[in-house]
Amino acid sequence: MSNRASVLSEQIRQVISETILYQMRDPNLEGITITRVKVSPDLQFADIRFTPQDDVRDTELLTGSLNKAGGAFRRALAKRVRMRRIPALRFHLDDDILAERRISGLLENLDIPSEQDPNAT
Repeated sequence: MSNRASVLSEQIRQVISETILYQMRDPNLEGITITRVKVSPDLQFADIRFTPQDDVRDTELLTGSLNKAGGAFRRALAKRVRMRRIPALRFHLDDDILAERRISGLLENLDIPSEQDPNAT
């Protein structure tokens, strides 16, 4: 990724995160974290990865709510990021973060005796 694209990706992540936190009134968007943004090389598209704080919410509903708010996000970007054209925003669930949470939960539940335990075999 070029330097311009990486700087733009971070700016988009920051603006969308702040917009969700301070301006959005949609209760579906509460507790959403924007984990990363990848801008296409031609700067026409921005693929935005997100994760909810809890794993129990319907991810299709969250994706739909984010896409529905796309116009508000684009307006916020137009005000704060200097670009000729604001990229089209595409929202995706960040499966990597969810997998990491699952693995951490499994590791925490393992019963591994310590090596210093005299009763360990």
